Amino acid sequence: MELDVLYLADLRFPGGTSTSLKYDLRACKQAGLRAGVVPLSSPVFARCQVPNSALLAEIEATGTVIVPQDETPKARVALLYHPSLLDKTVHVRAGFDADVFYVVVHQPTRDRRGRAYYRTEHWSGLAADLFSHDLRLLPVSDVVRKDLERHGFSHALHPANWTNLIDLEDFPLKQIGELNSPVRIGRHSRPSRDKLPSPKVALECYPQHPDYAHLMMGVPQDFLDAFDTLPWNWQIYAFSSRPVSGFLQSLDIYSYFHSDTWVEAFGYNVLEALATGLPCVVPHYMEETFSDACLYAEPANAQQTYDRLRSDRSLREEVSLRARAHVESRFGLDQFANKFEKIVEAPKTSSPGRVKHPRTSERPVVLSVTSNGVGLGHLTRQLAIAEALGPAVNVVFFSLSEAIEVARSMGYLAEFRPFHRRLQLDVDDWNSFFFQEMREALSHYKPSLVLFDGNVPYAGFIDAVDSYGKSCSAWIRRGMWRTPQPDSIAREGFFDAIIEPGELCEALDLGYSRVNPDNVTSVNPVLMTQPHQLLDKAAARRALDLPENATLCLVQLGAEANFNMSVPRELLFDFLDRHPDVIAVDVRSPLHLKEHSDIHERFLQRRLFPLGRYLKAFDFAVCAAGYNTFHENIAAALPTLFIPNSNPETDDQDSRALHGARAGWNLASTAEDPYEIETQLRKLLEPDIRQGLSLACARKTGCWDGAGQIARQLQIQARLPRSSQEPAP
Repeated sequence: MELDVLYLADLRFPGGTSTSLKYDLRACKQAGLRAGVVPLSSPVFARCQVPNSALLAEIEATGTVIVPQDETPKARVALLYHPSLLDKTVHVRAGFDADVFYVVVHQPTRDRRGRAYYRTEHWSGLAADLFSHDLRLLPVSDVVRKDLERHGFSHALHPANWTNLIDLEDFPLKQIGELNSPVRIGRHSRPSRDKLPSPKVALECYPQHPDYAHLMMGVPQDFLDAFDTLPWNWQIYAFSSRPVSGFLQSLDIYSYFHSDTWVEAFGYNVLEALATGLPCVVPHYMEETFSDACLYAEPANAQQTYDRLRSDRSLREEVSLRARAHVESRFGLDQFANKFEKIVEAPKTSSPGRVKHPRTSERPVVLSVTSNGVGLGHLTRQLAIAEALGPAVNVVFFSLSEAIEVARSMGYLAEFRPFHRRLQLDVDDWNSFFFQEMREALSHYKPSLVLFDGNVPYAGFIDAVDSYGKSCSAWIRRGMWRTPQPDSIAREGFFDAIIEPGELCEALDLGYSRVNPDNVTSVNPVLMTQPHQLLDKAAARRALDLPENATLCLVQLGAEANFNMSVPRELLFDFLDRHPDVIAVDVRSPLHLKEHSDIHERFLQRRLFPLGRYLKAFDFAVCAAGYNTFHENIAAALPTLFIPNSNPETDDQDSRALHGARAGWNLASTAEDPYEIETQLRKLLEPDIRQGLSLACARKTGCWDGAGQIARQLQIQARLPRSSQEPAP
């Protein structure tokens, strides 16, 4: 694999570092250069911190290569994209061969009080030991350059800066006109306490005055808590609660002041405001970065500057045009080729000390571990993700599910290990057993990625993956928990990614699964079968050997391993007796060990998995409200009466069925209410009601690609090859 630029980067930075990388990737593509990324983990973040969604989207949009673990790319330039990555804890799983290697320094080494951000004394040694190159530094601005010179790194500095860029098309020019009262002054930043001044200084630069309204996006709670009462003319918005460009368009003036300890290495938020053409009022030292594009003031004098701008339209217009022109000339995407040529060097015949890793002939392994469950939900989601990952990886199932045979039937290598209840073991004894089994599986399969789907990551699993230490790990965890589970949440820190499959009824989720929302990536609902993959009615009925012209009712009331559905079943038999034109089809999962026979002549049985492709065979359905069935039926626009399994061990099926009924997607009843069940069954016989339910479901479009979203994130974080890439030779 040959690249022009290789970025060794942490994709989790929430602010300017990720924004800078986003625009670098876009500019690199526009310049006709090929970029690749090796994701690394900076020690400044929790292990399971969610990646920056805008950066992931840019990687997708630009087709940037995520270098697989078994590749050793050749690059003209390699950039370690933040100084915190020059750390002894950072592990690069595979090597690279670069003509030249730099550390891009996005932050000064110390704050204004002299407190060090990094242990810089080891930089030279770590660059040589971990990356086999001499230490060479690229500051993002003259502010950072002067800090590095002041602290003894002049010898390592490249003469050029690695200046941040911005796409002006993302920030339309603000039209400067007459001002309304109050004048709207705004600021935005990531919600760090250092990004705001002290409360006393904040009242100076964002004063309570009837002529001004101050709009602030990205304000930490500890800053707000310092005030007994917030100023009446402040408007507070959560970080990323609004698109930045739209927020900036709503302003008249941009004003950015921060803590007296903080040094703004570059000021990406200011660059965005300048690109919009807003008059910007900022501290004097930022003139080193933005020259005459801004107006500079001390906090105590900020209001005087606002007053000048408010009273002088020609000044506002002049400053606006100057700001936009400055960004176009110095920070536009067309500057990338120029800054790249300044740092590229003649190719070297070899990189001394760098050990090349030959590409292996085997596909990387993903080990999929699923809990036992009372149904097929965990295993089904993992199968959907395995399908989305595609043939470029080898997915192996290591499952506690009694239905593991379905994975084998779909062509996957699968191993079964029994849960402690089946073995009648004490929980601690079983975890010791599972640790040994899991550890042996890890040593044997050598997975690049370990996926766990379940509500509680078992201690034996956690200990085995942790002691193995060579695999990326991800926890696929659906929401709708009935009760808090603090012991389970406490295990988040053992995973590199925590991903929650989407819920159509998330508004009723009590949030017990998202105690730490910054650690959880939410995706769309996960389906094994996409709506476009469904067979039509005639083909589905032929495939299931069902009558072509009858009224067919699908019945799926779960495995009934922990909940009694006898009342709904008896009512179904009575319903069939009263309506001889209806045939019920009880589709059994592999968890059903026993067949019911001779219970009703028009109560047919089919054993089938997965069912999704055949849902169009049915006119309506009576089903439990488990995650998979609920979302698959709505995606298929199948009119359904959902009867939730209300056992405390299950997810909150009651809320799921209730919300769907309120939204008009389905009918709902409890399993203990025979009168309501009979009423809802009669409704399902009415064509107009079925049509209304189908139409309401059909409006839910474009939200069923959760498995693909999960696969794309895991391919990036675990450096897995894409199925569209050529498989390993």
